[in-house]
Amino acid sequence: MNLPEKNMTEENMTEETKPLSPEAAEMQYRDMIQKVARAIAQNRTDDVLPYLGKKYEAKHVEMFIDGNYDKRIDVLIRLMPFVSEDEDFENFEELAMQFADSKQVRSYEGSTEECDAMLEWLEETQNLTLEQQDTVACQRARYDVEHQARANRSKHIRFQELVTVAVELLEQLGDNDELTIHVNPAVSWSYLKSKKFLDEDESPPVSALYYADDDEVRTAMFEPAGQILLDRLIDLSPCHFSQWAALADEIDPAELKDFAKGLTQLHLIAFS
Repeated sequence: MNLPEKNMTEENMTEETKPLSPEAAEMQYRDMIQKVARAIAQNRTDDVLPYLGKKYEAKHVEMFIDGNYDKRIDVLIRLMPFVSEDEDFENFEELAMQFADSKQVRSYEGSTEECDAMLEWLEETQNLTLEQQDTVACQRARYDVEHQARANRSKHIRFQELVTVAVELLEQLGDNDELTIHVNPAVSWSYLKSKKFLDEDESPPVSALYYADDDEVRTAMFEPAGQILLDRLIDLSPCHFSQWAALADEIDPAELKDFAKGLTQLHLIAFS
């Protein structure tokens, strides 16, 4: 009577020990790596121990985690020079340590996402002065431009190629109906609340545009009217000059051409 049960047990054991398919084995391995990475990132030593080799102990995991903590602070300092080296953030290293203690890094984040997370933390937890707010806003805008340039690399490269002939083609603007205007695909607006980054004759608030120029991130200041004109062009691009002029009826076409000339010299627009 017990024989069928014995057979059933043997069948179950056969199922349990059956080798995994290559796809299942890879998924299982990835899952294990993700669990260990998350545990290390969140300082959960005990959750790492089951996956250690025989010659490793908890102290080795703790040493590794401590080393990662130091590296995390170093990354925040090195990759945020606009903030970490700013005179209004003399205690930046102390703030970075407070951030690292209060916010566990997510295992899938890269360095720039970690830095952006700290900037957000600064805005949420610190009573920032207007000057500090401008510094943080500038750094975040620069990260945004870098992200756009990476995410749309083909468009970024193509625009930089168009820039090389933009000054020559500018002469045809308004006369050649086939000429197409292209706006720099990596741009980000920021609003400066203090005079920290402004010229003596400028008063806040001022719209600042950050944009990619080859491998650099540059800045241009705009009056409200100029920002409106450029935003309209960004929404239309790629487009012809006549299309842009039709939406900018508050300005004379000759003045719009002068404005376009300035955008061309800044490498904010190009033509094809």
